[in-house]
This record gives sequence, structure tokens and C-alpha cells, in this order.
Amino acid sequence: MSKAFDYLNRLGQFVSTNPNVLCLLGLGSMSEISRMDAYSDMDFFLIVETGHKQAFISDLSWLAVEPILFQFRNTRDGYKVLFKGDVFAEFAVFEAEELPEIAFTEGKVIFAKSSFDLNWIVPKKVPNIQRRSSEFLMNEALTNLYIGLKRDHRGETASAFTFIQVYASGLISELFQDIYPTKPILIDPFVSERRIENRFVEAFDTLSTFKQGYTKNRESAKAAVTFLKTHFNPNEAMVQTILELCDSSL
Repeated sequence: MSKAFDYLNRLGQFVSTNPNVLCLLGLGSMSEISRMDAYSDMDFFLIVETGHKQAFISDLSWLAVEPILFQFRNTRDGYKVLFKGDVFAEFAVFEAEELPEIAFTEGKVIFAKSSFDLNWIVPKKVPNIQRRSSEFLMNEALTNLYIGLKRDHRGETASAFTFIQVYASGLISELFQDIYPTKPILIDPFVSERRIENRFVEAFDTLSTFKQGYTKNRESAKAAVTFLKTHFNPNEAMVQTILELCDSSL
């Protein structure tokens, strides 16, 4: 059992005595026991009685199963928190009536009041995992490589890095399923590159050529466009323009 899950279970016992708490719902790896490990975060929803949400957000004394070393309110509904013991938590507080409008995946009930209707925690607004066409992914990646290289030549290294080694690399990684055997690993509907190294054996070696570092924008772009040319049929004029920008000192 991970330390985060231990903290979450202890939190469930603690909040179970609060009359205004309806449910503690573990999310992410806290709901998927098979993939919990020492690096798992403590992700959860706390569902409270109508009219009590702001009280739980304003006063975090209900959360202190261990001393809190850092807290940051990152949304209107919740916080990111670091506990003593190196356990990181990300959570939100909701009243049941809000849940139908919240996008989340199926969770694990850590605690629920006997009178609480569990239908409230059946996701009604499931994140949409919509596969973008290979043509779109390829062409969008090409344009990002082109823009990034122009910025690199202008001396805008940081922006170039983002376009080449983040935007374009992310788009191309979505094309892996077209060419690499896929392992049955759960896809994160919020972040497509989560666990990508586990889904595709080739991902680490391939992505390392697209992400060579802050001072290697042109080398990374050249590897990316070469990959597209090897496995797909990108526009030849765009490919040649990108390669020229990779090799040019202008």
C-alpha cells in the first residue's frame, strides 16, 4: 500500500465523524490500486452537505491527518497540499448538486455516509477522449516545428523549445498508436502522455530524440520531422523547409 493511500484511509476515518461530510472519493491512482506506488499522489473529492462547502475550503483543520507543510489554493474548489512525510495531495470540495457538471473519472469510495446516494458519484460528465485524425496531428506538428524553428533563429529559445519539444512532440506522440504495438495501459483522459512509456515500448527512445534539451531545438526538430517522413507522408515542401531551417545558420 502506498503512503498516500494510507493517508487517504486515515483521512476517511477522521472525516467520518464530521456530520457535514457525505463522502470521501479517491481518484486517479487512489482508485486504481493496481498502479499505486511510492510516487502516487493523494487525489480525492470531499463531498459535503449543501451550504458547508466554503467552510471546508476556508478551514483545512479537517485535512490535518499529518502536519501540512505547504498549501496552495489552485482552484475555486480546492487545493494542492504537501504533508509531512512527502505525501502530495490534490483535492476539491463539492456539494453533491455540483457533481453532474464536473468532469471526473470513476473513483473509489473511501468513506460514505449511509444516507448518501452513491449515484451522485457516478460520473455524468466524463472527459472526452477524442482521437484526432492522423492527418491533423501530422500537419499541426509540422506547423509547430516550422514556427518553433523560426523563433529559434530569431533567438527566442524558450518559445522555440515550447513549440518544438512540447507542442510538436506531444502531437507526434499521439501518432505512436498508428505504428507501435500498444500495451493495455489505462489512458489518462486529462493528459495523453501519462504512462506513454508503459503503453509503447519504443516511446522512451523515440521521444528522447524529440526532446534533446533547451539548447538542442534544431536537433530535436530534425529528429521529429525525420520521424514523420519515415512513418507517414508529410508534405514534402514543408519537410524540406523544416530541414533547411534545422541546418541553416541564418
